[in-house]
Amino acid sequence: MYPVWSLAATALGWGTAIMGREAAMACTEAVETEIGGHYNEQVRVLLDMEEQMEKSGQEIGEELKELLQTIRRIRDEELEHLDHAVQNDAKEAVPHSLLTGVIRAGCRGAIWVSERV
Repeated sequence: MYPVWSLAATALGWGTAIMGREAAMACTEAVETEIGGHYNEQVRVLLDMEEQMEKSGQEIGEELKELLQTIRRIRDEELEHLDHAVQNDAKEAVPHSLLTGVIRAGCRGAIWVSERV
């Protein structure tokens, strides 16, 4: 799916950039909101897994600990992008709600497809 997502991201980036700086920042805001939420869900699943393993007396391997640490780090980086977008006039995009709503729906769809392919 990578080539499809890469093409979609490029088109979205160029399309919103043509609309103006605020629209590009709104695009970043929308994408990073959804991606941050997706990473948070992955962290929750892994923490639940750890908890179940601890309850059953299983040892939590280094791989799981490293995976959790990596996902948290990446999530935090993505949320920094979100903060940057908001601080740089993302909310000034016209029409902000429509633009971010459509982009967020597209991101949710991409996540849904990626989880199933």
